[in-house]
Amino acid sequence: MAGFQFRRQFAAVFIVAWAASAAWAQTYPDRPITIVIPYPAGAAVDRVGRSLAVELGKRLGQSVVIDNVGGASGTIGAKKVQRAPADGYMLLLGTVNDMIVAPAAIKAGYSSRNFTPIAKLSINTTILVAHPGLAANSVDELAVLARQAKAPLLSGATGVAMMQTVGGTLLADAAGFKIDHVIYKGGAPLLNDLMSGQVQVGTIALTSALPMIRAGKLKALGIISAHRDPTAPEIPTVNEGKVVKGVEADLWTALLGPANLPAPVVERLAAALRQVMLDQAYKSSEFKAGSIVAEPNDPKTFAQYLQKEEARLRPVLANIKVNE
Repeated sequence: MAGFQFRRQFAAVFIVAWAASAAWAQTYPDRPITIVIPYPAGAAVDRVGRSLAVELGKRLGQSVVIDNVGGASGTIGAKKVQRAPADGYMLLLGTVNDMIVAPAAIKAGYSSRNFTPIAKLSINTTILVAHPGLAANSVDELAVLARQAKAPLLSGATGVAMMQTVGGTLLADAAGFKIDHVIYKGGAPLLNDLMSGQVQVGTIALTSALPMIRAGKLKALGIISAHRDPTAPEIPTVNEGKVVKGVEADLWTALLGPANLPAPVVERLAAALRQVMLDQAYKSSEFKAGSIVAEPNDPKTFAQYLQKEEARLRPVLANIKVNE
C-alpha cells in the first residue's frame, strides 16, 4: 500500500512538473535573449552570430542581443555560458575551437558535455593567405622559400588553441618546414598586419579574408581543407600541390546552452533555427560572405556530430604542441 501511495505521489509531482514545463514552453521567450560570442567583435564568428541574432529574433518574437566575450581561445566566453542559469536566456555561439580544440589543447576546465547542444549552424574553412609581395603563389613555392630561410617562418594566427593555428602547424609539418605562430587577439589585427607586411603569411577563416583577397590586398595560397570551398571555388586547396596531402582545418559554428537546458526551451530554439536555416535569403547572404549554412538539424543529431568530431580530432590534437 505504501508503494502504491508513493507511486501516486510521484506521478502527481511528474504531472505538475510536466504542466509547468509545457506552460514555460508556451511563454518562452518573454524577454531578450543574449548570445555570447566567445571572440572579439569583427571576428568571422562575430559576423555569423550577428546575422543569426537578427533572424532568430524575428522567429522568436524577442530581441536577441550579442555579448562579445573574447579571450583564451574562446574559453572565457564559453565558461560564462557554462555558469549561466539553464533557462534559455543566455546561449553560446560555439565553434570547433572552444568546444573541441581548446578543451583538448589547454586546461579549459570544461568539455562539450558541459553544454546543451541545440543545432549546428554553419560550415567554414580555414585559408592560408599571404602579403601580395611574397615571392610565392602556392604552398609548394612557400615550402621552398621556408626551407631556404635560416629562421622559422612567421605565420599569423588568431588564438593559441584554435583550428586555424592547428591548421598552420599541420601544414608546415606536412610541407617539411618550421613555423612560429604570431598570435593575434582577433582577425582584424591579423589582417591589418598581413596587408601591411608585418607578417608574410597567416591562417584565418576564409570568410574573414575573402573580401581582402578579392580586392587584391591579400594573396590566397590555399584552402586548408580536403575540398575546395564552394563559396570561393577558384581557390585551390593546399592539398592540390605536390608537398602537402591530407591536411584540413575545417571550422563550424553552433548554438549551445548551459547544461540541463529544459527540453521545451531546446525544442523552441531548435524549431526557430530550422526556420532560419531554411530561409533562402539568409542562406544566400551567408554564402556571399563565405559561410555555408548547415542543413537543418535537431539537437540529437548535433550531439552525435559533436561526439564524432571529438573522436576524429582527438588523435590529431594529441600530436599538436600548444604553448599557452
